Amino acid sequence: MHALSGVYALDAVDGRDRDRFEHHLARCPSCRIEVHGLQETATRFALAVSAPPPAQLKIQVMAAAARTRQLSPLPDVRPLPAPGPGWLRRFAVPVAAACLVLAIVLGTLLAISRSQLGAERAQQREIAAVLNAPGARIVRGRTALGGSATVVVAPKLHRLVFTSTGLPSLPGSEVYQLWVIAPAGTATSAGLLARAADGSTVPVLASGLAAGDRIGVTVEPAGGTTKPTTTPVVVIALPS
Repeated sequence: MHALSGVYALDAVDGRDRDRFEHHLARCPSCRIEVHGLQETATRFALAVSAPPPAQLKIQVMAAAARTRQLSPLPDVRPLPAPGPGWLRRFAVPVAAACLVLAIVLGTLLAISRSQLGAERAQQREIAAVLNAPGARIVRGRTALGGSATVVVAPKLHRLVFTSTGLPSLPGSEVYQLWVIAPAGTATSAGLLARAADGSTVPVLASGLAAGDRIGVTVEPAGGTTKPTTTPVVVIALPS
């Protein structure tokens, strides 16, 4: 069941398999952390490549439709009488088709934007819940590469929010990855650290914390890995 984390995060599993995995997810903290990290990464990828439609899209589509030769009616279909001159009827058909295509395109873009906005707002609410939780504690640590890491831990929620500032930029082939490290030494990915405009990293929410866990950051190949492949640049013990 653990192997379904990736396809579930991308909403690519359904039916009985989806029901079975969601039942497993309710009892497996490590899978919940992995799914959250993968969904966060997928959202950031979508936002990175998304773009608003060009301002002249409607004009260009309608102009192209007017220039495009349309298919003739089927032999057994009698065309409706033209309400006006022939050129007007020939122009109205491609314009109607162009308007329909444009409506579908804009409707799809609007639905995607709303979905992305909803996901971002939900994450912001979860982060705010950690920051405002009773008994939340702040711990900080310096990294081996310079800069510092800050962690806000909400022990009662078994969650934390991680951010950093001053970490040097990495080449496109590498990325900073956040890990929850169990007392036994096993590490579970909590997501990738995305860089904000001010040089800090975007806050990352990690869930399913247990007593004795630590949080660490490593430098990994672009896209991240399933387990650390380098020495952590910072490891912070979490208060219980």
